[in-house]
Amino acid sequence: MEIILNGKKHLLEKELSVKELLTSLENEWNIDLKGAVVLVNDDIIKKDNWEEFQIKENAEVEVLSFVSGG
Repeated sequence: MEIILNGKKHLLEKELSVKELLTSLENEWNIDLKGAVVLVNDDIIKKDNWEEFQIKENAEVEVLSFVSGG
């Protein structure tokens, strides 16, 4: 299954929930996504809905993670 993730084509083995996708990205990208904001097809997905919201074929997903520092 193909999606657009942060502007690039990304292949998934199957349909995933937002939470499942973030868990895999956290490991793959080696970053902490606890403070992430997720948009699917330009709609913000609230953190309370991450477990149930399924990412469909050809979805455009943006994952934004804010980093503090100085």
